[in-house]
Amino acid sequence: MRWRTFLAVAAASIGCNQPKQTGAPAKKADTQYFKVDPATAASLRGKARLEGRRPPAKRISMDAEEGCEALHKSPVFDERVVAGKDGALSNVLVYIKTGLEGKVFAPSAESVVLEQHGCQFVPRVIALRAGQTLAVRNSDPVSHNIHPMPQNNRDWNQQQPPQAPDIERRFSYPEVAIPVKCNVHAWMKSYIGVLEHPFFAVTGHNGEFSISGLPPGGYTVAAWHEAFGEVTQNVVVGSGEAGTTGFVFR
Repeated sequence: MRWRTFLAVAAASIGCNQPKQTGAPAKKADTQYFKVDPATAASLRGKARLEGRRPPAKRISMDAEEGCEALHKSPVFDERVVAGKDGALSNVLVYIKTGLEGKVFAPSAESVVLEQHGCQFVPRVIALRAGQTLAVRNSDPVSHNIHPMPQNNRDWNQQQPPQAPDIERRFSYPEVAIPVKCNVHAWMKSYIGVLEHPFFAVTGHNGEFSISGLPPGGYTVAAWHEAFGEVTQNVVVGSGEAGTTGFVFR
């Protein structure tokens, strides 16, 4: 009986010494997004160019897939290097590499589409934000397979038959750039650039790019190409300034 009384008193004593929980648990602070003042926003434009001898384009053989071959009336060539007049270089991912540290930008609600069309990935190079939705679409009458192979993000691999709904996925971390392949058709390749911020662009057939809405400041701007790697330029853009720069790949 004495032991029971002792234990009851001890338990009451311990309970009295515990800190009291008062009020509701503290709320996690909302993320404060950096907003660029439209009155001072700057822009940056320029061109990517290939200097020197252009690698010869390789013809793609689709003989192994009759359904793919039937989609083309003329020969199809590999798009690893697409250079036009005066060396204008397509499929170059241009992005702000440094200069935005400490700034967090509001996420994007829009989806970025990677299409499987003519048994090729279209576009060859795309870019999106970390956490933004990637929608993979099969517009062909044959089955495809989407297999990104990231280093910093989660690897995934999914079959997509004709008429199937878009496959929607997200990448959590920045990465330039994630190679993508189709395990069904070995010639199908693409690249996905994942950025923390919205300041990036991919060059078109004229080799040109344009990035708008930049906060004024100094930046390291990078240009990445699947065959030639990455080159950088340091630029400074003032309040409301339309800056220019260019990239040469050799």
